[in-house]
Amino acid sequence: MEKHDKHYLVPVDYSDKSVFGLKMANNLLKAGGGKVTVLNVIKGVNPILSDSFTSEEREGIFAKLKQHLEVFTSKYINVSGVEPECIIEKGKLCDTILKTADDVGASMIVMGTSTADNIKKWIIGTNALRVVTEATCPVITLKQNPDKENIQRIILPIDVTKESREKTVWAVQLAKMYSAEIYVVSAYTISDEFVLNKLNNYLNQTVDYIKEHNVKVSGEILKVGDRTSGVLDYIKEHDGDLIVITTHEQLELIHSFMGSFAKGIIRGATVPVLSIVPKIKHTVLFSMPAFGE
Repeated sequence: MEKHDKHYLVPVDYSDKSVFGLKMANNLLKAGGGKVTVLNVIKGVNPILSDSFTSEEREGIFAKLKQHLEVFTSKYINVSGVEPECIIEKGKLCDTILKTADDVGASMIVMGTSTADNIKKWIIGTNALRVVTEATCPVITLKQNPDKENIQRIILPIDVTKESREKTVWAVQLAKMYSAEIYVVSAYTISDEFVLNKLNNYLNQTVDYIKEHNVKVSGEILKVGDRTSGVLDYIKEHDGDLIVITTHEQLELIHSFMGSFAKGIIRGATVPVLSIVPKIKHTVLFSMPAFGE
């Protein structure tokens, strides 16, 4: 978001979830400008990559595929002055998405995921999971059509780690882009005076930081039975339009690891989820008992 030109990468496979991603990107472009690259990945097992076609024939097929992608994209990206770049690449899906994001200098990946209405409603697709955990830029995932063009209420769950500071910066930038309000929420599961004091102090610091940036904000500490369920209920109760999380919410960090809270939010939220892989090391700011997981 700090880049002058916001650049959104939208992977599509022509499914309904692809449409969700394109519409979300269109809303972001309307709110803050920028540019968009739309990517369709042809897997290595596709017949058109076989030796049955000459290189000339293959080039012709790729040209037609790109034209088809451009027509599909034009149905959903319709911001004045924005000319989407459409790319057809071959390779493994996740590897290609991640590489393309780096190659084009994307500031954000926007992608639809499996819906929450089928029998696998608690399973986030492995492709989306890998992109969210390995991307070098933030990722917005959404499981349904973005109901609202304008984001008015951004939900920001925080704890006492430095990662909360990093996602607060992103929440502020998005709030300014949309003239939205930020709802800061700290959900806890144990009654411990030391923990509550630290949470309250950090909540106040976060709220003050947001106010300093001239963004409307409110803060609340919640006692919940389960942190994930508590935050999901909070989103519904406050009619949230988007939630901002970091993907590593536990102390142990390993390659491609996602904390249970982050995974639960992506699985359960019906609103778009902005996931950020922290650039800083996970460090607890205060010495305190484990909680919330």
